Order: sequence, then structure tokens, then C-alpha cells
Amino acid sequence: MGFFDKLKKSFSNKEDQELYTTGLEPTKATFGNKLKEMFMGKPKFDDAWYDHLLAVLIQSDVSLKSAQKIIKAFRKKVKSNMTQEESLELLVEIILEQYGDDVAPYEVEPGRLNTILVVGVNGSGKTTTCAKLAAQYHQDGKKVLLVGGDTFRAAGSSQLQVWADEIGVDFVGGKENADPASVYVDAARYAKEGNFDVMICDSAGRLQNKVNLMKELEKMKRVLEREAGSIDHTYLVIDGNTGQNGLSQARVFTEVTPVDSLIVTKLDGSPKGGVLLSIKDELGLKVSHIGLGEKVNDLRPFDIQAYLYQLVYNHEL
Repeated sequence: MGFFDKLKKSFSNKEDQELYTTGLEPTKATFGNKLKEMFMGKPKFDDAWYDHLLAVLIQSDVSLKSAQKIIKAFRKKVKSNMTQEESLELLVEIILEQYGDDVAPYEVEPGRLNTILVVGVNGSGKTTTCAKLAAQYHQDGKKVLLVGGDTFRAAGSSQLQVWADEIGVDFVGGKENADPASVYVDAARYAKEGNFDVMICDSAGRLQNKVNLMKELEKMKRVLEREAGSIDHTYLVIDGNTGQNGLSQARVFTEVTPVDSLIVTKLDGSPKGGVLLSIKDELGLKVSHIGLGEKVNDLRPFDIQAYLYQLVYNHEL
């Protein structure tokens, strides 16, 4: 069985394959098609071809360092007698090897309060992602509390309250410009008194000053750990349209707070999508979820094999 056949078999068993198919169409139409075009005809695999491949990867938001690593491994393994399909399969297989296995979304530990912190810049879809996570845990029968810790953004907390009402989960928030740490104190105490299973905490996402961001996050974490007992998982939310800026954002946040996994939003509107490969390669941070639409159920566990298969499948060379 060929490598693409294995990816196809894995994808055919995926419950949300339709959402992956439609949600990744913009990325496939640019990043995927450009990759496939590199192998049409009879490529010579000379320096000019590799320069072109490097340009395609970088244009698709794969960082220079990651792109050079992919190309180095490909040059080492490609053979002149390979068919076009075999050489394309080799490239995709190398990308898969360098990314590694998927990381599973956080699983709630029963019998206690599980505290989840969600960080990311304003505009990344962070608040909406909090709501989508809450909806998933709520659908699993968990008692969920949403916490509006983004008190510095106008309507940030009230936006999350609207989501909470729509989903049918509890909410604790604060007034605009209130100290978010004080909101966390109230929320943690409310969650413990109410025997909640999951507390999902939104946070401010101001990146204008890294020192201030660090101080804010350190205070939030300290309060959460004291009041809730622990922070069980920290998700970093990145907008899939931000490209290499997403890598810069991820680097800043990982410098100021431990991050367990990455959520890439708005991939259904992203023509590139290569940044998630670079964040893993350069920062060791893997994607647990991707956002493939506006609906509450359009936040899906990330599957690297499904992602790569959708990128290049069903194309005649």
C-alpha cells in the first residue's frame, strides 16, 4: 500500500471528513496545488527546482528554517527513477515525519475542577474558541463554567456571556477594565462551590508591551493556581490567516507562559496554513484543534494525516 493510500484509508475513517474537506479548501487551492504543481511534468530536482520549492513553502507560511529542513531531508531521499507521484508522496511523508504524532485535546479528569486557561492576541478568535471548547465539554455532559477574563477589551466579557447563554453553561465575568485576576478569584470560588467539572478562562491578549503581558499573565496564573488548585491545560490560540506573524506570537507567549497545545482558528479562510508546521518545528508546540468554520461545532481535533491528505489528494499528475 502506497503512502497516499494509507493517508486515504486513515481519512476515510474520520468522522468529520466532510468538515475537513470543505474547511481546508482555501489552503488546498493555494498551498496544496502549488506543491502538486512542483511535481508535474518531469521535474529535474536541480538547484532551480529546489529554489522554487523553497519559495512555495515560504509563501505558504512555512518558516525559512522549517522549509530548509524539509528540503534537506527530501534531497537526501529522492531518487531520479521515482515517479512523479512517488516523489510527491516522499515530500508529504517527510513533512509528516517532521511534524510527528498528533497531540490529543485535554481530557477532563473526573471528580474535581479542571481549569483551562486560553491565551492569545485579541482578534485571534480566542473568545469564540473558549465558547466552542465549552460547548464540546457541555455536550460531553460536563458541568462547565466560562470565565470572562478579557476585561480590557470593550465588550470582551459580555461577548462571552452571550455565548454562555446560547450554549447553556454558567458564566462569571467582570466589568470593563476590572482586574482580571479578581474575576478569576470570584470564578474559582463559584466553580468550587458549584462542583463544576471544567472552568475555561479567557484572558487579555494585548501584545503591545511584552513586559506588561508577562506581568498580567503571571498574576492570572498565580491567582488561578492558588484559587483553583492548578492550571490543567493552557491553550494558545493563533489566527490561521496571520502567517509568519503567528509564529512570532507563539514565540512571545511561550516565553511568558507555559503552553500545552495550540489552537489554529479560521483555517477555513486561510489560503496558506503552513504556519502550524513551523510552530511545531521551531517551538515544539503541536496543534490540538483547528477552526474550520463559524459554527460552534466547527472546532475540530487536529489530525496531521487528514490535513496533509486534504492538502494534496485526488489530483492527477
